[in-house]
Amino acid sequence: MTAASPSADSKKNSPNRDDFVSKTRTALALRAGYRCSFYKCGIATAGPSDEASDKHISIGVAAHITAAAPGGERYDPDMTKEQRSSIENGIWLCQTHSRLIDVNPAAYPTSLLHQMKAEHENVIKLEMERMKSAPRCTDFIAIGPNIVFVGELVAVEENTWSFLLEHFVIGELWQLIGYIDGFGDLDSYDKFVLVNDLGDGRELSCPPAWSKSEKGTLIKVGVLGSFPRIDAHRLPMDLALSDEHDLFISNGQLARVSGVDSLPQKIKICLSTIRGEVFYAPTYGTRIREYSTEFLGSPWLPKLIKLETIRMASIPYSEQNGINAPSTPLKAVRKVISVVQISPEGDDGWFAFHFHLDVEGIGAWVREIKLFISRDL
Repeated sequence: MTAASPSADSKKNSPNRDDFVSKTRTALALRAGYRCSFYKCGIATAGPSDEASDKHISIGVAAHITAAAPGGERYDPDMTKEQRSSIENGIWLCQTHSRLIDVNPAAYPTSLLHQMKAEHENVIKLEMERMKSAPRCTDFIAIGPNIVFVGELVAVEENTWSFLLEHFVIGELWQLIGYIDGFGDLDSYDKFVLVNDLGDGRELSCPPAWSKSEKGTLIKVGVLGSFPRIDAHRLPMDLALSDEHDLFISNGQLARVSGVDSLPQKIKICLSTIRGEVFYAPTYGTRIREYSTEFLGSPWLPKLIKLETIRMASIPYSEQNGINAPSTPLKAVRKVISVVQISPEGDDGWFAFHFHLDVEGIGAWVREIKLFISRDL
């Protein structure tokens, strides 16, 4: 990423660069509250200097999301000069995260940077409206298939996780109480908690409990241990799909794929399967199509899709026939770091997403994968 600092920019006058003007840099900083927009950073980027009472220091950078000049990270030749130097193409960062995004561009595509910027500015807006600092670690949390709330993980004690609830996104308190009361009759696959901030989830060992405290509504859940994943190199063989999502012939027979090479296809199939559409496994699949229909264009949609990816990665599913042992549908994914929708425009129902995952046997793993959601979107 090519960046322009408000305090120093030696390349500002280069004829090949489409830099921000001073007014744009100042606007980016003000909209960010002079704090880094990088996910869960929020560090102050301006403050007092010990040199003198009227001096200040700045570590803030008005960074280009797509590079200001050819050869820079994420440079888009189709953009005009005005677009590259506009505030829409900027994000306010500390110097550390500006550099991190530069040296690892595959992990930080333009869509993710735009999402970070929008979420950070929304946090600043909420702080101003509420006249108090917003918690920096709040994110989406799901309990069962029909309860999603914004909250914060505040304690982990042996086999109990505690959350401070801020507000419900899907469901309400009475529905949470109904979930607690009917816990014993629930399908085992619906007894789970998912935490976006952790990128992980757990099966529930007992009904959740909620109570009021001085800080607000507290929810406690008993959890089982993390379900084991398998090494991605040992993913079983499956029929391979082409880029057009069809079976194809290789060397005179149906092509097959296994191991690490099968992971993108495993993710595509699992997340493209909609909950309820497999008649012999009515609880299997995701709610991504439902969420996309209701929340398309909303900043909530990427968070909800990440929740569903976490569920497929961390919650084991048992087939009704009992032939195979329970396993997590994504099998090898240990942690979901980020899931970003690259564009709201689909291709005959297929939508591109950027996945940043932690995978057993590999570690950090980044890939762009298309999911089938709906031709109606």
